[in-house]
Amino acid sequence: MFIPRYLLRQLYVKGSLENVDLNGDGVPDGVRLKLRNTLGGGTVRGRLRAKVDDQEVPPDKIWVEFKGWKMKASEAADKSFYVAVGDEITITLELEKGLTPGEHKIELELDTQELGPVGFDFTDVVK
Repeated sequence: MFIPRYLLRQLYVKGSLENVDLNGDGVPDGVRLKLRNTLGGGTVRGRLRAKVDDQEVPPDKIWVEFKGWKMKASEAADKSFYVAVGDEITITLELEKGLTPGEHKIELELDTQELGPVGFDFTDVVK
């Protein structure tokens, strides 16, 4: 079953894109965003791909937080978890520096047990 990208964009929590200081030096070196399942329950398999402004983020630089656990996308590749309607997933992308003020394009792709690979993009202004 195919789900149009415009529907999948509804998973992104608008306004959640923010620069973060991951190493505590006071300088942003990543971004964080939230997804909220508004479409229907499903099983996510661990593979997650991300691009920021058309630049691929390596799997070992992608962190996924869900229901109390946190791990790198590269470590989650062989895991799966059920995401119910209303569940939130926080994704943190380690970058060399934070994003500049203004609009940015984020692309995400993940695997689901029910639908196979699904992907979508969105644009938002970084906080």
